[in-house]
Amino acid sequence: MVQQTAKVGVRVPIMENKNRVRDLAGQIQAHYDAVGKALSFAEYFELLFSNPGSQCRGSAQYILDTFDHFGSQLVDTPAGKVRRFNLFDLDFDGRNGRVAGQEAAQHAIYKHLDNFVRQGRVNRLILLHGPNGSAKTSLIRAIIRAMEHYSSTEAGALYQFRWLFPSEKIARSDIGFGDQATKGPRLDTDSFAHLPGEELDAVLECEFKDHPLLLIPVDERLALFDQLRKSGAMDPDQPIPEILLRGDLCTKCRKIHDALLATYGGDSWKVLRHVQVHRLHLSLRYRRGVATVEPQMHVDAGQVQLTASRGLSSLPPSIAHLSLFESRGPLVNSNRGLLEYNDLLKRPVDTFKYLLSTCETGHVNLDQSTLFIDTVLLGSTNEMLLDAFKEYPDYASFKGRVELVRVPYLRRVSEEVQIYRDQIPADSLDRHLAPHTMHMAAMWAVLTRLRRPDHGAFSGELKTAVENLSPLDKLKLYDQGEAPTNLSSSLAKELMGVLPEIYQLTGQNYEGRTGASAREVRMLLMNTAQHEERPCVSPLDLFEEIRALVSEKSVFPFLKQDPQGDFLNQDKILDMLNEAYLDLLEDEAAEAMGLVTETKYVELLNRYILHITHWLKKESLPDPVTGEPVPPDIDMIKEVEEIIRPDNEEEEKFRKNLIGRIGAYVLEAGKETPMTGPPDFAKVFPSLFEKIKEDFFKKRKGNIQKTYIKFLDFMDGKEIEGKDGQTVALMKKTMTARFGYCDHCVKEAMAFLLRHRYQ
Repeated sequence: MVQQTAKVGVRVPIMENKNRVRDLAGQIQAHYDAVGKALSFAEYFELLFSNPGSQCRGSAQYILDTFDHFGSQLVDTPAGKVRRFNLFDLDFDGRNGRVAGQEAAQHAIYKHLDNFVRQGRVNRLILLHGPNGSAKTSLIRAIIRAMEHYSSTEAGALYQFRWLFPSEKIARSDIGFGDQATKGPRLDTDSFAHLPGEELDAVLECEFKDHPLLLIPVDERLALFDQLRKSGAMDPDQPIPEILLRGDLCTKCRKIHDALLATYGGDSWKVLRHVQVHRLHLSLRYRRGVATVEPQMHVDAGQVQLTASRGLSSLPPSIAHLSLFESRGPLVNSNRGLLEYNDLLKRPVDTFKYLLSTCETGHVNLDQSTLFIDTVLLGSTNEMLLDAFKEYPDYASFKGRVELVRVPYLRRVSEEVQIYRDQIPADSLDRHLAPHTMHMAAMWAVLTRLRRPDHGAFSGELKTAVENLSPLDKLKLYDQGEAPTNLSSSLAKELMGVLPEIYQLTGQNYEGRTGASAREVRMLLMNTAQHEERPCVSPLDLFEEIRALVSEKSVFPFLKQDPQGDFLNQDKILDMLNEAYLDLLEDEAAEAMGLVTETKYVELLNRYILHITHWLKKESLPDPVTGEPVPPDIDMIKEVEEIIRPDNEEEEKFRKNLIGRIGAYVLEAGKETPMTGPPDFAKVFPSLFEKIKEDFFKKRKGNIQKTYIKFLDFMDGKEIEGKDGQTVALMKKTMTARFGYCDHCVKEAMAFLLRHRYQ
C-alpha cells in the first residue's frame, strides 16, 4: 500500500512513514528519560550529593553560570581588548536576534550578577538605559533565550517539586481519606513520586517553583551544607545564596507541609513521600522562571483562593480544610530566574514603588501573605524618561537600589552592519542586493551619532590633531584603528595612544545617545527595497531614501541637533557617504580592470620597509637577481617617501618611527600567536597604504577615465575590439563574479563613479 504525498508524482510507502514516526517517538522517549523523568525526594537527594555545586545555586549564580556556559572571547575595540560573551551571538539558536557590539554593557551586567552572588542575594535592579533602539531589549532577550537553552542541558538542570495525593485505595486513612477499617490494604512505599496518574487523586503544583532543599528545615539544611563542604563534594569557597541558607517554603507549601506533618505525627519521612521532584525548564512563553512586565498599571503579583476550586475536591480532609491561596503574576512566574521590566519608567512611579523594599528585602507584601522571591530584576528605559525620573523627589531612594548600565548606539560600522545583515538577509528581498548597500546604511547610521571630540584634555600638536578630526576620520579611527593620513608617524602613534580616552562615554549628552537608530535604518533599507521599478536595491537608491528622511526634521529628533562643524551636519554627512562609496567603487574597478591589485601595493610597501631597515642599520642586502650584497635603494626610498612622508617630518625620524611601530606591533601580536614571518605592513600602516593607492590613481586618471567610458559602451551592447575589449570583458566578469554586481547595478555604479570622479 502506498500513500500520495503533496509532491505530485511521488508516492511514499505507508510503512516507511510508520517507521519514521516510530523513530521520532523513540527520540522523544529518550529525551524524556534523560531530562523529563520525575524523581522522589530520596532520588533527588542522591543527585544533590553527586553534584551539589549545581544544586545549590540562586538565580544570580544561575544566570552567571549561563554566561560562562557559552564562553567568551577577547575582541578588539577602540577602548582596548574587551571580553565578549558568546551567548549574545545566539549560535545555539541560529543567531537570530544576536546582539552586535555592546561588550561594555555585557560586562557591566556580568559584574553586577557577580556582586549579587558574593552578597548572597539580589539586592538591586539592573536598569539598562540608552536611546530608543539601542539593543537594550535585545540584550535582555538574548540572556533569556540563553537561560532557556541552558536549563535544557545537564549542566543547567534546575529542579522544582509538586505535592502528590494518591487515590483512596492506595492511601487509605493515612492522610484522612476515610475509615481505615473499611478500606483496602495499607500502602507500604517510600514515595508516591512514581505512581501512575490513575492512582493519584490530586496534584498540587508549587507556582513559586520552590527549591526542593527548602523542604529541609533551616538548621538541618545548614548542617547539610557543612557536611557537603567537609566531605569535599562541594567547593568550600562556593557561595550559597541566602534563600537556601535562611529561606523557607512559600505560604501554600508551608501549610501543606505542616498539615501533613501533623497528620503523620511528626514523621517527616512520610511527608516527603508526597513530594515529586521534576526538572524546571525555563520558558518565557510559558512564564516558567522568566517573565516580562510590560508598562501596565497594576501590581505585578496577586493571589486567588485555591481550595475553593471544585477541581480540587479530591484533596484529603487534612488538606482540604486549609485556606490555600495560589499566587500569580510576573514576580511569581519569574521566581528562581529573571524578571524583565520592559520600559520600566513608562509606568507611573507609584506602580513600582514596591521595588524599593523588594530590592532591599527580597520580598513583596500581599493581602494574604508575603512573597519571598529569588529573582534577578532586569529593566530597560530610554534616556528621556530617565532624565525626567532623576527630577523625581524619591529618585535618591531608587538610585540606591538600582544599578545603571548604559547601552548607547553603536559607533563602529563593522558592528552596526551586522545588525542589517542578520535582520535583512539578501535572500529575503525580492530583488538583487547591490554590493555595499548594507555597509553604506551602517556608515550613515554611525556618522549621525558621532560628535566632535573633546580636545580639552590634550595639549600641543595632539590637541590640534584631535580638534581637526573629521567625522570620517573619527569613523575610521574607531572602526579600523586608522589615524588620518596627514599626520606625522609620531603624532599618529600619539593619537592612537589616547584613542580609549576619545572613545569613552562621558557626560549626560554622551556620544551614541543621539543619531539614527537601527530601527530607522532598517526602515530605510526596507523602503529602498520597495522601488519595484528598480531591478536592484543599491546604495544610490538608499541615498535617495536618506535624503527624503533628512528632510523630515520635525519627525526625527536627531535631525534637530545643532551641527558641530561637520559633525551632526546632515548635508555634510551625505557628502561624506557619497565620497566613501566612490572610494570603494574606485578600488574595485581598478582591480577588476587588471590595472592594479592590493598585492602590488603591499609588495611596494614591503620593499620600502626592507630597504629602510637596512639603511638604518647601515647594512647591505642581497640583490634579488644576483644574490650579491648591494646597498639600500635610496632612489626607491625617496620615491616612496614623496608619497607617504609628511612634508614637515625629517627623513631619519620618519623612518625610525616606522620601524618602532613595526616592533610594537610584533610584540603585541606575538602575545596571542607567535609570528613566524614578517607582519602584514598594510595592516600596520593602513594610512600609508591608502596614500600609495591614491597616488597611483592620480597618475593614471586619464587612462582610467577612457577605460570606464569604454566599459559603459560595452555594457550598452557596443562591441569593443582589441586589448580594450579584453579589458572591459575581464572587468565585467570580475565585477559580477567576484564582487557580486549584476549587469544593472554595475553599470549604474560605474556611471556614478565616472560622473563624480572623472568628469
